[in-house]
Parts: sequence; C-alpha cells; structure tokens
Amino acid sequence: MANKKLVILTSSVRLNEEVKDPIPAIERYNGVYFRVLRKHLREGKLRDTDILILSERYGLIWSDDKIPLYEIHGKMGFLSLDEKDIEKMRQENLKILKNILDRYSEIYVNVGKEYMKLIKGFERLASGRITYAKGSLGAKAAHMKEWILSKT
Repeated sequence: MANKKLVILTSSVRLNEEVKDPIPAIERYNGVYFRVLRKHLREGKLRDTDILILSERYGLIWSDDKIPLYEIHGKMGFLSLDEKDIEKMRQENLKILKNILDRYSEIYVNVGKEYMKLIKGFERLASGRITYAKGSLGAKAAHMKEWILSKT
C-alpha cells in the first residue's frame, strides 16, 4: 500500500453558479469544506491525496470529474432518496470503493449521518487508517484543516 491519502466528502448545497458549463466537482461545490480543500490544494498541502465527493445525484465522483450546474432539491444533509434508491446507490458506491481503497494508507471521511447510508459498510473494504470528522460544521472544518496540516 502506497503512502497515499483519500478524502471522502459530502457534496454541498452551495454551488458555484457563475459557470454554467460543466466544471470540476471541486470547483462546482462551494460549501465551507470545499473552500478549505481548495485553499490547501492551492498551497500544495494535499500532495498524494485524492478527493472523492459523495453526491446524492451522482454517487461517488472524483474531485476533477466535470459536472454541470444543476438544481439542488431537498435540505442540506438530508437525502431525498427512498430506501430502495439509497441501497442501490450504496451498492454502486461500495463497488467503486472496493476497487480503489487498497491504494490508500489513510482515509479522511467528512460525511454526515444521512449520507453515510450511501457508503455504509465501506470500512470493511479499507486497509488504511480511517479518520472521521465530528461535530458541528465549524468543528468539522477545523478538524479537516488540522488533519490536512498534520499530513504535510
């Protein structure tokens, strides 16, 4: 296993609406956690770190996957999918994770309780150390920043 790291992050209801054409997901989503990640990416502090974004609309996508501007339905942190669709997406997400998790020595998970349903059980597929963000929005952002800085 390489000394590579992975961040798994929930998508944001706050979108960059300035660009209508598809842009990288890391640029499309504009919530607090995305602003923290972009800052540290610009500063070169996320070397050897990949970023996966967990979206109700797309499932797991890479941060550089281009996505169009779209309308968000529902409330922040809550899924609008029914149980059948949640399970279908969970299976698709676990299939993706099964194929990649052995590449990572560390995994940082910043996913709320509702969205965890979409990756429930991923831990058994991982051999790397898993760290979970906890607390309020501000506490999670601070924890993620501390995790990033501890890896540079």
